[in-house]
Amino acid sequence: MNAAAQTIAVSAMSLRGLAQRRGNALVIVIGIAGVVAVLVSVLAMSAGFQRTIQADARADRVIIFGRAADSEGASALSRANLATIEAAPGIKRDPSGKAIVSGEIVLVAPVARRDGSDAYITLRGVGEQHLRVRPEIQLIEGRMFTPGLQEMIVGESAGAQFANLGVGDRVRLHDGDWAIVGVFAGGDNVRESEVMADAQTVLSAYKLDALSSATVLLDREDTLETLKDALSREPSLTVDVLREPEYLAIASQSINRLLQAVGYVIGGIMAIGALFGALNTMYAAVASRTIEIATLRAIGYRSAPIVASILIESLLLALVGAAIGTLLAYLAFDGRTISTLGGSRWDAQLVYALTITPTLVTAATALACVVGLLGGLPPAIRAARSSVADALRAT
Repeated sequence: MNAAAQTIAVSAMSLRGLAQRRGNALVIVIGIAGVVAVLVSVLAMSAGFQRTIQADARADRVIIFGRAADSEGASALSRANLATIEAAPGIKRDPSGKAIVSGEIVLVAPVARRDGSDAYITLRGVGEQHLRVRPEIQLIEGRMFTPGLQEMIVGESAGAQFANLGVGDRVRLHDGDWAIVGVFAGGDNVRESEVMADAQTVLSAYKLDALSSATVLLDREDTLETLKDALSREPSLTVDVLREPEYLAIASQSINRLLQAVGYVIGGIMAIGALFGALNTMYAAVASRTIEIATLRAIGYRSAPIVASILIESLLLALVGAAIGTLLAYLAFDGRTISTLGGSRWDAQLVYALTITPTLVTAATALACVVGLLGGLPPAIRAARSSVADALRAT
């Protein structure tokens, strides 16, 4: 019998004996299921965050903000700067010939979580062309705010996550109470975590004279360089001009890295624990099969098929654990809505849904397989190196 046939025969015998070793098998399955469930659940935070940040991002939409700032919230553009941007070439124009540009001011608004604790969300003052710049935003309840009045509309995700953000409610801001007159949806993107109002009304209420940024719709995707060149020749402007996907990737990278680091650290610690559990369990499993392994060696079975059968058993148990862990994480967390954890005045909340992606499941399953193989390898090698006589004597 060749090595392949021996491997198949020994593996089949090993798997049939799992019922007698179900206690040891369950230790491996449960341990790895726990690792995978936690790793997938934590990394689903990063996947959901990234999905929300990049949802509906368009390559023909551009964010323009001060070069000294790392985001639009820390930027300042004067009204004269906005007029210069609106006159630049490469920008799409409406039927009347007006540039499709939304000058925006980004601040924060105080809200309350459902449990009563304080939080802050983004207050975005937008220009009159905002709905042309972002056609994905649609009112789903109430009406649009009226420019000049202290009115706002709230994103659907923010309204669902925080208290007192429904139509008819009021939000206390710098210059009094602002009425919520509508609710909008925008493709599950970052805008749904915000409240929006008229930019000029917000500037007046906060006694500000500078906008934060300008959001521009390009005439065509390839006119970005035309716009950049025109703005770079303006001595009164020192700005960065980034496509929306690029801007969002840069603005979110620090939080995304933090979420990923937390996931990998927690998953790594648990994986080490599961590895030692698998080692101990597989050593016990091999010890319980001493007579069986000695008999196989005595009748001519080579070491390699025995090693392979132990690794196959360990790998299959790891895959079962990975499947159970993934299923538990999916049922418990996929689609569950949460918000970022900060609560300071300058840390606006972003509402997003946990997302379990195929890539995430594949990575977690690969980790489970590595843990299973590493847990089974030393016991397998030990079994293969032991002499037949010693094994029979030990029984």
